Order: sequence, then C-alpha cells, then structure tokens
Amino acid sequence: MRKVIDKIIEILCTLIMGYMVLDVCWMVIARFVLKNPSTTSEEVLRYLLVWTTMIGGAYAYGRRKHLSITMLTKKLSFRGQKILDIGVQAIVIAFCVIVMILGDLRLVQTTSNQISSALHLPMPYVYASILVGGILIVFYSLIFILEDLKALRNPEIETAKQ
Repeated sequence: MRKVIDKIIEILCTLIMGYMVLDVCWMVIARFVLKNPSTTSEEVLRYLLVWTTMIGGAYAYGRRKHLSITMLTKKLSFRGQKILDIGVQAIVIAFCVIVMILGDLRLVQTTSNQISSALHLPMPYVYASILVGGILIVFYSLIFILEDLKALRNPEIETAKQ
C-alpha cells in the first residue's frame, strides 16, 4: 500500500511541477512577447504550489527526509530510540488530527461559499490540500509506529541491519 501511495504522490508532484514550469513560461511569453498578460496563470500557480507543498511535504515526511534533531536520539539505546520515535509519531498524529484535519474541515466548511477571484474556483478545493497532507502524514506516522513496534519485538534483526 505504501509503495502505491508513494508512486501516486511522486507522479502527481512531478506532473504539477512540470505544469507549473510550463505555466510560468507561458506567463513570461504572454506578458513580454504578446503584450497580453494572462489573468489566471498566477492564481493557478499559487494554488498548485499550495497543493504541491502539502503533498510533497507529506511525501518527504514519509521518506524521513524532514528536518529533525537527532542529538538526543543518538544518545539512547536502540530500545529507547524506538520508544522515543513512537512517542514523537503519536504527537505528530495528534497534531495532524487536531490542527490539520479537524481544523481544515472547519476551514473548508467556513469557506464553502467563497470562490477564487480569477478562476472562480470554490476555495474549499484549495484548502482541501491541508486535509490531504494531514491524512498522508498520519498514514506515514502509523507506518513508522508499526515499524518501530516490529523492531522492538525483533531487535536482533534491526541491529543486524545497522
């Protein structure tokens, strides 16, 4: 399941970033060559950047490529490291559920009647990126907890990997 989600995110982010590059090129051509600036391109780029940030951030988290401070962790035993990681993942899940998921559901509900100025796109579509990012981070955190619990049950296998 994780490999499928990872692949979907990779393809989605690649497509979005590719489109964004083409859109920026179009904006430059329209503005400076055709002397007729695009009225919607900037808004499209802004919203796609928000989506890419939320999905890409969750993907980076899932690959453990996010910023972390390991000074304390490195001083702990293998078991201590795994227990600390489970605690950290529990805090991440709580944050994502309370702030990102539940908070965004309220935001989507509050902005349900708003539309964007240039595209006339319902704003909940834009704000749903926070919800999707939060769900993905919870998904990856649960995977990390399961991996840590498995490592705690079989510490000799994990220490052999290191």
